[in-house]
Amino acid sequence: MAGNQKAASSSAAKGVLHDVRIALGEMFGSGKLDAKQQLLIEVLFGLLGMLSRADGVVSDIEAHFTNELMDELDLSTSARRLASEAFSRGSHKKLSVDKEVFRFLNTFPRGSSEVDRIYESLLRLAAVDANIRRGERLFLEQVTLGLGYEPSELDTRLSKIMH
Repeated sequence: MAGNQKAASSSAAKGVLHDVRIALGEMFGSGKLDAKQQLLIEVLFGLLGMLSRADGVVSDIEAHFTNELMDELDLSTSARRLASEAFSRGSHKKLSVDKEVFRFLNTFPRGSSEVDRIYESLLRLAAVDANIRRGERLFLEQVTLGLGYEPSELDTRLSKIMH
């Protein structure tokens, strides 16, 4: 039984990674990162780190998921290092959700495709284990409002992702 659950979880994770790669992959080339790409990586992986720690511990699936996401996005060595450092800062609570969202919105305005992509990525990654814990929920509520979405948007999108 545990093997079936692990296989189902792995399959779901690969599907989510594919969706995230489609949403974000076109934003990255194989060359040097420009300032907008660097900001996107720093904020996305910083928020992922915060989300991963929101329930108290970074699980194996969350750590694996982050590494797989870097692979799926085909990040260069320097971009991968940037993403890893941002994830570490986020998971060690060295970042502020509000400051990261503010920093992101200074470059990518509310309602832009980049804001929608980062939001959708966070929701998909949070839902990969089909269990949104209290800390994760509180984090997602804060990000939802910070990015300019109505509070009901969180449940609407989560229900679509998880069903």
